[in-house]
Amino acid sequence: MTKIISFEGFEYSGKSTQINLLRKYFKKNKIKSEFTREPGGIKDLEKIRKVIINSNFTNKSLILFFFACRFELISKIEAENQDKLYIFDRYFDSTYAYQGKDIKDKKIIKSLISLIAKNSIPKLTFYLDISKKSLLERKKNRSFQNKFDQIFLKQYERIKKNYHELIDAKIGSRKFIKINANKSPDIIHQEIISHIKKCKLI
Repeated sequence: MTKIISFEGFEYSGKSTQINLLRKYFKKNKIKSEFTREPGGIKDLEKIRKVIINSNFTNKSLILFFFACRFELISKIEAENQDKLYIFDRYFDSTYAYQGKDIKDKKIIKSLISLIAKNSIPKLTFYLDISKKSLLERKKNRSFQNKFDQIFLKQYERIKKNYHELIDAKIGSRKFIKINANKSPDIIHQEIISHIKKCKLI
């Protein structure tokens, strides 16, 4: 049975740190799991990831590219038919938050989400909510930035609003957990483990 946990949030929110801590925890406790990311996750899709990041595609084209990669990744996971946890670094929430620029775009994204099989909807989604002040402070200490980081940082309020719309959205039976990303990484990690245990995923 496919069991998915996804992580969402702005760059610099500590999302990658939490995923790495979870990877170490699973390895230590011998929990069967696989970690992937979007867009990408498998060899051919990683090639498309590079194209997307360096592209000047229109917003609607990006939406379709992201979902094409998503459906392909999901099909590979479903074909494996493995009883383990899949941890996604971003999933469809990112497309809604970042590419949901107007009502029309959001309708397209919602209709594409509805095509995802029920068992490929995350059981848990962790959204690391960070203040703009903290985000800018962390940004100073990070040397590498891709084009999307630079563009979307300027759209912080719109993206944050879109993420918050998802908190109350009902998508399958998943739980959408908002976490204060301004707290220490260790405290956040323990909070994440607690939620995963409460949902009986480990």
